[in-house]
Amino acid sequence: MFAITIDEDVQLDAMQRAWQSKRVPSLFEEPADYQDLFSPLNQNKSRCSSPAPPLSCCDATVEHDVAQDTVQEVLYEEPHEKSQTLDASVLGDLPASYSIHGLKPHQQPVVGVYIDRRVCPGFKYKVQPLPGSKEDDGLPYLFDGKALTLKSIGRGYARRFTFESDKGRFNNENYFWSDNRPEGFGFELELVSDGDKFTVFDANHEAQGTLEILRIKGAQIELSSEVVPEGIKKKAKINFTGKVEFYETGVAKPMPMFGVATCVKAKDKSSAQLIKISNVTIKHHRYYLTPGVNTIHRRVTVRGDEIGDINTKYTMTGLEHYEIPVVGTYVDPRVVPGFCYRVRPNDRKDHLFDGRALRLCSIGMGYAKRLTFAPDSLVSPDNYLWSDSHPDGLGLEPRAVHTGMKFSIMAGDQQLGEASVFRADAPQQEERMERVPTHSGKCAIIKYIHINVTCHVKLANTGGRSPERDEYLMRVYGLAVVRKDPNTSIAYVERVENVGLDSQLNILFACTHTELVFYPLH
Repeated sequence: MFAITIDEDVQLDAMQRAWQSKRVPSLFEEPADYQDLFSPLNQNKSRCSSPAPPLSCCDATVEHDVAQDTVQEVLYEEPHEKSQTLDASVLGDLPASYSIHGLKPHQQPVVGVYIDRRVCPGFKYKVQPLPGSKEDDGLPYLFDGKALTLKSIGRGYARRFTFESDKGRFNNENYFWSDNRPEGFGFELELVSDGDKFTVFDANHEAQGTLEILRIKGAQIELSSEVVPEGIKKKAKINFTGKVEFYETGVAKPMPMFGVATCVKAKDKSSAQLIKISNVTIKHHRYYLTPGVNTIHRRVTVRGDEIGDINTKYTMTGLEHYEIPVVGTYVDPRVVPGFCYRVRPNDRKDHLFDGRALRLCSIGMGYAKRLTFAPDSLVSPDNYLWSDSHPDGLGLEPRAVHTGMKFSIMAGDQQLGEASVFRADAPQQEERMERVPTHSGKCAIIKYIHINVTCHVKLANTGGRSPERDEYLMRVYGLAVVRKDPNTSIAYVERVENVGLDSQLNILFACTHTELVFYPLH
């Protein structure tokens, strides 16, 4: 009788287990293993035990909301399992079974014919060989630890994984086969890299500043992968340290933050493109980031009462960082007669006066100030405008060095040669302006302007060499000192200091602690 009761209990338990395995949970019932549903490791285990294929970029994808992202983050902090069993037949491939060890929670396994469905060409991955059963850690990352774009996945029993290379298609050495290592490989997705720059937008889709990623902290955890009309879209959670510079304050301050990066691999593109980073919190406010720094979003706010003028306030959008604002009744104090400027209306790319840098002769009085520049003809002078001529304002770029100017290159008391400016297309930016008292009791105005020009440099003959062999075309960087003395109407270049040459000569001068100074030849 007792034996019969035990057999009935065993049969009842078996029936309950079979019924529970086929039972569909209610919408109002939370599964006991809720967290396991979002774990990539347990997704791999379900592939081995369940005949249904897992979700992938080629199947329907479950979208994660903010609460699920939080669950995902907690899961990845848990210790990962040391060993797993992968069955390739679950993916519709050959019936091969593999046992791997040491796969990290954010890694996607590749071994033999088993290719995790989340691994897609067009996205960037870091690849790490997995450790063996008796090893604690994996081997060093392949390709010097760099994240490279996966170009293709071959076919056959051993799949060839080909990544991008700087050496071209025919000299590409960035590849391996999935069965090169019996222990397998772990792929780590990378959507965002160190040094990437973004534009910061608020909830109203208005640009508020710029952000540069200084360092990615930890792994980038893939949250979802789905097929959309545009192609394949992936989302990943990232933690990083970013340097934020708001347009209003202009202060760049590094701070830790996190967000969800969205990347899309279009059908007609060979690599995925980052779309945005959403849910980024900066100083208790929610923002989203778009790749790149677009100058059309840069805003500058000026106030007339701060310079002792009419109490007006203007906001200009799209002004370059090296341009000085002039709008309405407002003329920036850095705009001084006697110095040269290039003038650009803020609503267009082309400069006025055929793009020439003209000397500012005078600034008028009144509500709208008249800015008069050096005329082309004294008979009919027409190089002038008013500060309110353009509703979007004007951007004035200060210019110190022009094409055709000649300089003497000095290293202390020794003359090394001469330099003639060949091109001066790069922007020149004012660093600061000073007022220096003179013997007459009045003040001279000195501007310090960064320059980046191309020069023909002719060094002094040494050792009987021919003059032709001592001529070079090189780029010159420096800080031009431009001075306007009192009772004069024209500013002049005193010197160019802190000179840097785009040449090996610069290394020679730096090693000998020799400072180069360019003095203008009149």
